[in-house]
Amino acid sequence: MHALAYSARALRIAALCYLACEASSAAASESATFETVVRGEQRSAAPLSFSLSSDDAHHVPGGFGDALRAVEALPGVLRPALGSGQLVVWGSAPAESRIFIEGIELPALYHLGGLRTVIPTAAVKDLTLIPAGYGADYGRGLGGLLLIKERELSIGLHGEVSADLLDVGAQLSASLGNRLRVAVSGRYSYLDKVLSALGGPAFGDFFPLPTYADFQARARLTLRTEESLSFLALGSWDSLRRTHAVADAATLQSETWQRSFYRIGLRYERQQSAHIAITPWLGIDRASYDAQFADVPATSDRRELRYGLRASYATRLRTWLAASAAVDLVSVHSDLMRQGTLTRPPREGDRAVFGQHPGREVAADSYSSHMLDLAPSLSLVFRIGALRIEPGLRLSMLLIDVDRLLPRIGASPPIGARQLQLLAEPRLQVRYQPRPPWTLFAATGLYHQPPDPQDLSAVFGNPTLHASRAVSVAVGTELLMLSVIQAKLTGYYRQLDQLVMRSTLLTPPLARALTQDGTGQSYGAQLVIALLPWRSLSATLSYAMGRMLRRDAPSLPLRLADFDQTHTLQASARYVLWGIGLSVRFRYTTGMPRSEVIGSYFDTSSDVYQPIFGLANAIRLPAFVQLDVQLDRAFSLGKGVSLSLYLEVQNVTNYQNAEELAYRYDFTQREYITSIPTLAVLGTRLSF
Repeated sequence: MHALAYSARALRIAALCYLACEASSAAASESATFETVVRGEQRSAAPLSFSLSSDDAHHVPGGFGDALRAVEALPGVLRPALGSGQLVVWGSAPAESRIFIEGIELPALYHLGGLRTVIPTAAVKDLTLIPAGYGADYGRGLGGLLLIKERELSIGLHGEVSADLLDVGAQLSASLGNRLRVAVSGRYSYLDKVLSALGGPAFGDFFPLPTYADFQARARLTLRTEESLSFLALGSWDSLRRTHAVADAATLQSETWQRSFYRIGLRYERQQSAHIAITPWLGIDRASYDAQFADVPATSDRRELRYGLRASYATRLRTWLAASAAVDLVSVHSDLMRQGTLTRPPREGDRAVFGQHPGREVAADSYSSHMLDLAPSLSLVFRIGALRIEPGLRLSMLLIDVDRLLPRIGASPPIGARQLQLLAEPRLQVRYQPRPPWTLFAATGLYHQPPDPQDLSAVFGNPTLHASRAVSVAVGTELLMLSVIQAKLTGYYRQLDQLVMRSTLLTPPLARALTQDGTGQSYGAQLVIALLPWRSLSATLSYAMGRMLRRDAPSLPLRLADFDQTHTLQASARYVLWGIGLSVRFRYTTGMPRSEVIGSYFDTSSDVYQPIFGLANAIRLPAFVQLDVQLDRAFSLGKGVSLSLYLEVQNVTNYQNAEELAYRYDFTQREYITSIPTLAVLGTRLSF
C-alpha cells in the first residue's frame, strides 16, 4: 500500500504544480467593461449557439487567461478529465465534435496534456459553440461544432511579450501601407523542466510532462470596399511522456506521445449584395505513440496529408426569402504503422484501470488509406411574420480507399478495396417569436462521420468500416426579462448507430477486430440564466442534466459511456469597481463512470496480477466541486504601453476532488488520486 500512497501523492503534487505554472501565464483585460461571462447569441444560423468574445473569455476563472480554454465554461460542455484536453459536448465523445478556425478544420483544440490551446488569445476574436442542430453547411461529425474567429489585425505597429513558468511567447503586428496588415506570433514551453525541478526526480513517474510549441502567421489584404484576401499559417508541436516507476523493473511502464500539425489557408471574402467566401487550405499531420509495458511494446506512427476547400454563397432573394449554397471538400491521405499490444491505447468502452498490464497479445501492421468527402449543400430561409424556417440539405459523397483488406500472409500480394457512400443529410431549423421577449426554437438533422483512418487496419481494426450516423433533435425556448435577464431552456435527444466498437468475440474473424455494431443515445435538458451587463455586474447560471449511453453489440445491454456526467452546474459572476475586476466561478459535476475491479488473478505468463472487472462503467468517481476566484487590474504606462495583473485563487474551499482510482499491485485495495488543494497564483502581461 506504500506504493499506492506514493502514486497518489505524486499525482497530487503534479496537478498542483502544473496548474500553478499554467495560471501564471494569464493576463487581465485592459478594459474595465465586461459583457456577461457566458451569453447565448445568434451570431450564426443555429438557434442553439453560444458565443463568447476573447476579451471576456480570459476573465473566466479556471481559464488561466487562455481564451479558448473558456469553452469549458460554456453551456453544454462537460468537464474533461484532468490534463486530458478533451472537448465533450452534449453527450458526444471528443472525437465526434469538429473545430474550425475561419473555415479551416483543426485536428485538436488543446496541446497534449490539456494545459494550453493551440491558438493564443491574442489571435482570437471570439468563439461560437453549437452543441447540436447546426445547419447543412457543416458536417463530418456526430457531435458539436466549435467555430473560432480570428481577431482583426490592428492598424500600426503593436506587440506583446510574455514569459512565465509555463512558456515564453511573443507577438508582433504591423501595417504595411494602407491595404496590407501582417502579424506573427509564437510560443515555446519549458514546463517539463519546471515541473521536474519543483516535483523532484520522481515527479514524472505518474504525471505526463508535456513539451509544446506553436506559431501563427497572418496577413490581410484589402482589395476593394468590402472585399479582402486573408492568409493564415499555423503550426503546433507536442511531446508528452509518462513513466510508471515501480520497484520491480519487470513491471516498469512508460508512454510517450508526440504530435505535430500544420495548416496553411487563404480566404477570399466579399460582402456586397451577396456574401461570398472561398477558403482553400492544406495541412500536414503527424502523430506517434511509443510505450513499453515491461517487455510488451506498443508503437504507432501516423502521417497524413490533408487538403480542403470551403466555398459559400449567400444572398437575399426576397424580403421573406434568403438562400445559401456551399461546397465542402476534404481529402485525407494517411500512412500508418502500428505494432505491439492490441489493447493500448484503450478505446472508449474498454474496461481498463490505471497501471494495468496489457497482456502479451501483440501484432504488427503497416497500411495506408485515402478518404475523399465532397459535400455540396443548400439552405433556404423563409420569414413569415414571427416565424423563421430554415430547411437545408447536405449531400455527401464519401470515397474510402484502403490498400489491404487482409493482413500480410507470406508473400501474397495485397488486395485493396474502394467503397463509395452517397449520404443525404437533411437539416431543419425553426424559430418562432410570438412576441419580442419570447422565442421558441427547434432543430433537427441527420449527421454522418467518416471512420478514423487508424481503425482501417486489417490487423488492429476493420478495413471495411464506413460512416457512422446520428439523428439529433433539440427544442427550446428563450426569454428576455426586464431587459437584463436572459433565460434559455433547451432539451435534446441524439440517437447514434453504426458506431465503431471493439469486437466482443474472444477470437474475432480475420480483419474484424473492430465492428460497426455499436449504437447509442444521448438525451438531456439544459437551463441557462444570464444577467446581462448591469451597473458593472454580470452573471450566468447554467444547469444541465443528461445521460450518455452506448451499446457495444446488439446482444449486450446499454451501458454508461466513458464521458457521462449526469448533472453539471456552473455559476459565474463578475463585478468591476474602480477598475478592479472580481470574477467568481463555481462548478459541480457528477463523477465520471468507472468499471469496478471485483477481484484479481495471477497471470503466470506475465508474472503480474490482472484485474477482474464487474459491469462496464457501473460505478462512479465522487462528484467534482470547485470554487475559483479572480481579481484583475490593468494599468496604462503611457505611450501605448500597458501592464495587466491578476490574482487567481483556485479551489477556495480546499475540496479534495477525486480524479482517478489507484489500486494496489494485486488490486485488493484502492484509493482516490485527488486534485489540487487551495492554490493562489499571480499573473502579468506587458503589451505595447
